Parts: sequence; structure tokens; C-alpha cells
Amino acid sequence: MAKKEKPEAEEPSAPFWLVTFSDMVTLLMVFFILILSFSTIQLEKFRGAMSSMKGALGVMPENNSTFKIINPNYEDEDTVIKQEVWEKIEQIESMAKEMGLENMVEIEYTGTGVIVRMGDNLLFDSGKAFVKKQAYPILDAVAKAFNPESKEIYVEGHTDNVPIRSSRFPSNWELSAMRALNVVRYLNSVSKIDAAKLAAVGHGEHRPLVPNNTPANRAKNRRVELYFKMK
Repeated sequence: MAKKEKPEAEEPSAPFWLVTFSDMVTLLMVFFILILSFSTIQLEKFRGAMSSMKGALGVMPENNSTFKIINPNYEDEDTVIKQEVWEKIEQIESMAKEMGLENMVEIEYTGTGVIVRMGDNLLFDSGKAFVKKQAYPILDAVAKAFNPESKEIYVEGHTDNVPIRSSRFPSNWELSAMRALNVVRYLNSVSKIDAAKLAAVGHGEHRPLVPNNTPANRAKNRRVELYFKMK
């Protein structure tokens, strides 16, 4: 009976040292990815954690901010607020505090840009549409901060639901539209923003932030919004 021949051992497809080296490279890559992910900090989450720690330690939080930063937390990597944007917001906030203005402006980051809301009492006299001089520094600062990154800038006028009837403004639509237009004219002529970027819209009382059922709510609805579209 013929003897069965033992199959010859197959040659390894790669040297053993190369397998070990590949494992080491893979581990190093994972290590560096972890370091990178830890280094990307969402600033507002960090601030929230610090605020909680201050509360636990008995340190009172600051509630007198002129600029209220809302809706900043987006998990998508493309919509995390950049450090540069936060620095600009803080610069504007610092300037507004020095001017003695409080609770007149809100800033909202939407993921595609920045919305700056300004109360009508900061920008206009009651029932009027001319931009007040006291608003010039704030408008200039906001324009300087967010215009460079913006592709388009929409200025929207809003009112409360109290009717206005005059020869100049037959309704709140005309008043809100003229207010938005005058802000646009200022941004173009004084702040030197390219007119091709700018658009003015008047919504009247038809897009309230809150119900018009109290004087405080009506005051909140009387506003101008500047939307700096960045994406």
C-alpha cells in the first residue's frame, strides 16, 4: 500500500513581523483618533458644565448678559460653533455691557448661520422707522463680526398685534417693512456691507415669538432680526 504523502506547509503570505507591525499601526491610528476627538470641545457644553460646578460650589451665575446665546448645541460635526464665532459674540457682549444695555439683544446659532434679534426700543422710537443713533455702535459691531463669513444677510421687521393707522404706515406691515429697509440702508451705506448680500422683509404682526397677550410679550415681539446666512 502506497504511503500518503504529508502536505507541505504553506508559505506564509506575509512575514510574521509585518503582521505585528500592522497591528501596531492600527492601534496607533485608533489612539490618535481618540486624542483628536477629546480635543474637539463644544464650548457651550463646557460652559454648561462649569456653570453647574459653580452652582454646586455656591457661586451665583451671571444673569445680566445683554446677549442671550440660545440653541447652540448641535451634535453634527458641521454645526459645532467655531471658537472664532464665540469670541466675536463675547466681544459684542462686552461692548454692549459697557454701553449699559441689558436684555435688548439675543443671538441664536441655527446651524446654517447666526440670527441677531434686537428689540424695537433699541432701534426705533415708538411708531417710527428711523434708526436711532444709540443703535449705531451695536449694528456696526454685529456687522463687523458676522459679515465676513456671511453669504447672505436677511433683515426682518416684526411688530406686535396692536394696529397702527397713519398716513405713513397704514398697517403694521408697512411699519415693519420700513424698519427692516432702514436697517438694510444703514448696513449698506455706513457699515459698508455689499448690497448684493442684503435683503429686507416686513412680517408685521404675523410671526410672533410669543403670544401677544401681555405687555411684556408684545414688547418681545416688536423686534428686528438680522440673519447672517453662512452656509
